[in-house]
Amino acid sequence: METLTKEEIEKMIKEGKSLKDMDFSFTELEGIDFSGQDLSGAVFTGAEIRNANFEGANLEGAFVADADFSGANFKNANLSRAILQRVNLRGANFENANLFKVQMMVCDASGANFTNADMRQSRLEKTKFRRAKMDKADISHSNMRSTDFQEASFIGTKFSHSDLRKSQLQKAWFENVEADEVMVYG
Repeated sequence: METLTKEEIEKMIKEGKSLKDMDFSFTELEGIDFSGQDLSGAVFTGAEIRNANFEGANLEGAFVADADFSGANFKNANLSRAILQRVNLRGANFENANLFKVQMMVCDASGANFTNADMRQSRLEKTKFRRAKMDKADISHSNMRSTDFQEASFIGTKFSHSDLRKSQLQKAWFENVEADEVMVYG
């Protein structure tokens, strides 16, 4: 299958064509506007989509691996049940995003904003959230083993029934958190 160009994809968006289950592997789409698009089931292996706009987009069940989404805007987007592996998410905005049951493994989300994100029942293993803003996020019932939360902000965050074993929490800020039955040591 031939890789589509940014211009071809922008034309598809303009014409209202379906992007559902589409394969965007190895595309260079820096700054593209996917806001409000249905990208459910899409594949983004090796894609370079820095500073893109996914605001309000549906990425449910999407698969993203070895990709660069740094600086992308996922505000109000649906990434439930998406799988992200080895993805650069530095400085991305996930404010009010639905990340229910997301799998985010070996990613770098340093400096990202997860304010008010729904991350319940997620698997966030071996991911960097250094200096990330996790305020009012709900990450209860999640597996966050060996995750780096150094200098992250957790104001009003819900952690109940989560696994934070072997995670780095140095200089993280915790205020008014809900943390019943959290596993931290071991």
